[in-house]
Order: sequence, then C-alpha cells, then structure tokens
Amino acid sequence: MSTMISFRDNNISEKFLTNDEVKRLCPSAFKTAPTNPDVSEKYTYANTATVINDLEKLGWRPVQAKQCRKKEGSKGIRSFHMIALQNENVKIVDRDKDGGETIDSYPRIILTNSHDGFNSFMFRVGLIRLCCSNGLCVGDSMLSEFSIRHINYTFERLREVVSKVIENIPNIVNTMNRMKKVILNDEQKHNIAKEMIKIRKGIGLNAKVDVDDDTISDILTPLRPEDDGNSLWNVFNVCQEKMTKGLFSLPGKNNKYRKQRRITSIKRDIDYNSRLWDVAAKYLPEYVTVDA
Repeated sequence: MSTMISFRDNNISEKFLTNDEVKRLCPSAFKTAPTNPDVSEKYTYANTATVINDLEKLGWRPVQAKQCRKKEGSKGIRSFHMIALQNENVKIVDRDKDGGETIDSYPRIILTNSHDGFNSFMFRVGLIRLCCSNGLCVGDSMLSEFSIRHINYTFERLREVVSKVIENIPNIVNTMNRMKKVILNDEQKHNIAKEMIKIRKGIGLNAKVDVDDDTISDILTPLRPEDDGNSLWNVFNVCQEKMTKGLFSLPGKNNKYRKQRRITSIKRDIDYNSRLWDVAAKYLPEYVTVDA
C-alpha cells in the first residue's frame, strides 16, 4: 500500500465553519482595531478575518478556530488565536495494490495570529487523520512554516504562501511513506516514547527520565487497529496522540501516578506537535525531497 496526494474532487467529511461560527469560537479574529492599547500609532494592522476570506478564494475554508483565554487581571491584550483550514480537493490517500483508494488524511493550513503587535501571520502545515480525527503539525525539519508581517500583507503575498504550502505537501507525503517502511525494534520504540515524555515534561532530551516499563508499554499500546504495527509511522501516531490528549499517567510527588492533562494551549500544542514529529524523523535516513 502506498500513500499519495490527490487533488481530485471529493466530498469532504469535515464540516466547514461559517463566519458566524468562527466569530463565536474566536472573536479575536474579527477585531477591527489593535487589542493592545500600548502599540505605536505606526502599527500597521490587518485582521485575521480578512485572511480567512482571502484563503477561501484559494479553496481553503476554516474547520477549527480557537483563541487564548484571557488571564485574570490582564489588560485584555491577549489576542493570540488559531484557525485551521482545509481544502476539500486536497487530500492524502492510501492506494492498495488493486488501485483502490481510501482517504488517509487531509492537509491543513494552521494559521496563527494576534492583533496586539507581538505576532505576524504564521502559517504551518498540519494533518487531520480521518481514522481518529486526530490533528498533528508537521515538524520544523520539513521547513513547513511561513509568515507574513501585517505591514506586508496582500492577497498576492498570501497566494505565494499557499503555493509554497501546496508545493511542500508531496515532501510530507514522501516522509510519511518512508516512515511506514521503517520497522522499529522494541528498544527504538521505547526510546521514542521516552523522548516524547521528555518533551511533554519540558526537560532536555539529554536529561534522564525515570519511567517504568508498564508506563512505556501503555504509551505504545495502540488505541485502534489502524495504528497497530511496529512501523515508525504507527509508533509516532500512537505516541503523538497519547502525548497531546493526555492519555497516559506519569509518577508525580510521592511516586503517585497521575493522569496527564490534555494540551489545550494553542502555542504549546503546535510546539509539542512539531517537536514530536522531529523526534520521529530522527529515525529516518537523511531526508531527501521528492522529485519535482
């Protein structure tokens, strides 16, 4: 079975969000003035709603929206937010030996921004896996991050960024295929799980982490038949879902095990996901891009 990118028409299974739904979930995206009263009068402002509308012209529509919670006692300048967008005609499919195709996942454009003078428009590549509705961000090793400063925002500049995103998707698919061909032994699987625990705990990869074999075994146990197997791709997806959704326990004070919390912070979620991808990518031979 091989995985490939397809641009053919298809009825998407994910429900697109209307502007009203995005506004309800992420009102910061529709602000018409900077949210930080301390920004300079020279601060050039472009709101996220404009970018969402422009992305729709290019075939990308929102499927997820969220914003940072306002901290108690803050001045209300926290306006960092995230919009995930999909294109119903851009998908990643598995093809069997008989030529049959099933949709594996949809690429996503992960747009982050704020209206407080602290962030540019940032675009990352993500994937949503249909078998579990689990999203992940592609790691920095894939060079999949692009930004536009507010002062430089134009529709043509956005078109250039989206073109780069689409150009990069075959490289991601190529990496997925290579991950599927790498079979890990038990030691390698345990090492990946431990490295991901270190990222989750916020400690260096060279630091020592004391985790028993039962915990590692629990983290490596698939939640569904589709993820069963010893390939790098299977192991990565199993560990990634456990790490981001908090589906595992770690020892805390007095060596008492506590269930980990789901990651809800936008920035932490993106950072963890990209770093987890890079952990898995280290088990691949030297990265080689696909032919143009």
